[in-house]
Parts: sequence; C-alpha cells; structure tokens
Amino acid sequence: MQLIKRVYGEATGAIAAVVIALVIIRAITAAQPWWLAAALPWAAYALYLGLLMTRLVVVQRRHPWVQLAVAVVGIVGSIVAGPFAVFVAVLGLAVILGYNYWYSVQHVSARPVRVDEPLPLFPLTTVDGDVVDSTVLTHQPHVIMFIRGNWCPFCMAQVAQIADQYRELDRRGVAVAIISPQKPEDTVELSQRFDIPVNFYIDADGAAAAALDLVQSGGTPVIFSAGTPAGGDTVVPTVIITDHTGMVLWAEQTDNHRVRPEPTTFLDVLDQHGIRAR
Repeated sequence: MQLIKRVYGEATGAIAAVVIALVIIRAITAAQPWWLAAALPWAAYALYLGLLMTRLVVVQRRHPWVQLAVAVVGIVGSIVAGPFAVFVAVLGLAVILGYNYWYSVQHVSARPVRVDEPLPLFPLTTVDGDVVDSTVLTHQPHVIMFIRGNWCPFCMAQVAQIADQYRELDRRGVAVAIISPQKPEDTVELSQRFDIPVNFYIDADGAAAAALDLVQSGGTPVIFSAGTPAGGDTVVPTVIITDHTGMVLWAEQTDNHRVRPEPTTFLDVLDQHGIRAR
C-alpha cells in the first residue's frame, strides 16, 4: 500500500495521458463525439498535475471543486456514448478523489507541538554541515517551517510566500527557519535560490520529524527518494511560531499536503501577541 501511494501521482498521471489519447481515438474512429466527455475527468486531473509540476498554479483549497465539477459534467455527457464511456469517466472521478482524499492525506501527530509550551528539543544540521539543535531557534521570535522538499510544488509556493513576506517579518524582529529532510545538496540549492536571510536546516535522517512525531511514512514519491530517509519517509508540512524565549505561540500541522496556512496568518498571529514592526 505504501508503494502504491508513493507512485500514485506519477502513475495516475501517465494513465490519464493514455486514457485521453485512447478516448480521442475512439471518438474519431467510431464517429462518437460524446466519447470525448469521458475524457473530461482525466483531462482535468492531468491539467492539474501539469500545472503543479510547472508551478504555474498551486491550488491550496481543501476541496477540488473545479475538478469535481468537470468530472460530473464528463460523467453526464458520456451517458450518450454508452455504459463503457460512463465507466471510463467514473474511473477518472475516482482517481481525482483518490488524489485529494487519500494520497494527499497526512499523518496526524499523537503528540503535537503545543501552544504556550517551550519549543521541543530536536536535532538539526546547518547547510554548512554543523550539527545543532532547536535551541538555536529560541533566541528571538521565529517562524519555523517544516517542508517536504524542493520537489513539492506546495512547499515551494510556501517558501516563495515567506520570501515575499520576509521584510515585514524582519521589521518585527522575527527570524525564519526552514527545515527539510531532503538531501543536503538540495537544501543548499534552495538556500541559494531564495537569496534572503532565512536560515535553512537539514533534518538528517528525519530525526527532527521523528522527535515531533511528524514523520509521513512513504511520503516522498519514488522518483525523488534518492538520498532521503529509508522508505521515502518525509515530514508532515508544519509551521510553528515562537516568541523570543522559544515559547510556542501558534502551530499548525496540515492534515492534507495541499492545504497550507495563508501567508497573512503569520502576521496576524504575531499581531495578536504584540510582536509588531519596530
């Protein structure tokens, strides 16, 4: 089951391309244009994956209303073409539902980071290879982000948002720490891509994620798993905000990797705790 989940996106994307091609051929050779309706759910899914991979758009809403609406239209339209066309369309809807409500679902920590408690102790490695721990994050207010890796378009959108917001955070005296279990060289590349004074850390062997019970078993797709912890484990995307003493002010662990906090949320939390621009 874990292997199926690790290849789900890539495998279903490839299947979508094949199904779309076969449906178009069927519609043309059999002179049954209504067969094209059966391809709509698959086309909506393939387009979504394609836009994610090119990072032209990252939809972070919890429910995929657009995909579902297109799929329903496809199912209704394919009725004219016959039962097999309906089956193909329904299968496309099943793939969409599987991606959004099974593949994207994340592990929920049994011991979550708690507000009004000190930041837990966990190990980290700097991009220079120095082994440190979470006490380096307790000398000033911090926004601490655990991300899956450079390969995750949702994570990269989140990093880009925090980069755009950095000046406002800096005016409040708030530092940013971004932590990932990916290969060290990928984290180094990420730190160079976003040339801002953000601290990037490597979660070597997923030890920090394990300490916080944020391990997502088999969460890394097979094609991106080289150099990651055994089994392709990754971290559940999580954001923690602390004050200047290392006390946790706010924490959010996503239960679906597509859904991340809005960038203004961080500023709202800081405002609520009196951490404002100097």
